[in-house]
Amino acid sequence: MPGHNTEILIVDDSPTIRATIAKYLGDEYITHNAVDGEEGWEMLQMNECISLVFCDIHMPVMNGMLLLQKIRESNRERIANIPVIMITGHDDTEAAKKATHNIGATDFISKPFDKIDILSRARSYTSLNKQINELEKKAAFDTLTGLYSNRMLLDFGNKTLSFAERHNMAASILFVEVADTQDLLDKHGRKTTDTIISTVAGALENSLRKEELVSHVEGGKFAIVLPSTKAFKAHIVATRLKQTVENLVFNINSIEFHISLAIGLCSIQGHGTAGKLAFEEYCVQAAHALATSLETPNKRITRYDETYEKKVDDEKNTNTSSAPIVTDFVDKKHDPDSVENDQDSKEVDGDYLANILAGDYNTIPAEILPTLIEPLENFLEYARDTVKNGKKEASSE
Repeated sequence: MPGHNTEILIVDDSPTIRATIAKYLGDEYITHNAVDGEEGWEMLQMNECISLVFCDIHMPVMNGMLLLQKIRESNRERIANIPVIMITGHDDTEAAKKATHNIGATDFISKPFDKIDILSRARSYTSLNKQINELEKKAAFDTLTGLYSNRMLLDFGNKTLSFAERHNMAASILFVEVADTQDLLDKHGRKTTDTIISTVAGALENSLRKEELVSHVEGGKFAIVLPSTKAFKAHIVATRLKQTVENLVFNINSIEFHISLAIGLCSIQGHGTAGKLAFEEYCVQAAHALATSLETPNKRITRYDETYEKKVDDEKNTNTSSAPIVTDFVDKKHDPDSVENDQDSKEVDGDYLANILAGDYNTIPAEILPTLIEPLENFLEYARDTVKNGKKEASSE
């Protein structure tokens, strides 16, 4: 049957009207009854499967017009968009019907009504509502990767940003790109490149927590929103993602190869509403950091840092453009792009790490210590998580 398992709510203070509508719909639909608007509202909030409402205009406690208004003003999209058919009587004036229509009534049905009146409306609006929900569901996902679309990214990102600002919490955004995507296209064609991108998409999705969202932006580019995540934790996530993807082995024409992953990072450190940016602007910052990452050796993870930029601008007393920071851990002695004998460049130099491991703490210059704190915190958290997860896996075997 066309409406099998579709649920409909009947809100009317008349037992006779409720019983009649339920009888007409009973063979095709699952029906629920409410004696007034207040009870109907509670049922709508509790039952996410209700896809259509029949509602009388005149009822005690909360009348139909008030219920309709609450439905249309709901901040829950499912409730706000549900079709509502208003039941009218001989005493209802055209002005009352017009007012109800202006609030957002989907349709009207007048007493007395017959089975055809009820069924035709139920079939039409439940079918339409189902089609709209299916289209919205399809629109929420990218066809190539199965990940969330850009529309869902913006919606989730704005909600994450609002929550972070409201509760003075952190959040981070990663822009991730398969390096040399155009080169892959030129060498291997669209089909193979799409397969690589889809494989990367699956690896990214499987490496994230349920509360985190990854979206396919375009081509080999992805965006990831990390709620309640500070910059140093986001860097750990980025490092893990980069390692996971770059460990993938692709085989084309019996030739095995790996791909590189570039990552740009932007963090919202929970400074309240003062000077806040829109989510799209933070995305621009993450994309800018990604562009820098693509230009660095080994596609190092790059962090967009406003505090650093301001410091540089103040020191130079110039209006420089935004400059992301490369935050990957490398041995500068073997990096051709590094500057020899640069004190700041040794913040991640292997010499200092060797001194730390040897316990020679007093040999490390005091001015360098602040720059070592965050990298070491990153490492310690990563190490603890890895050991903890390893113990869990061992105990489950």
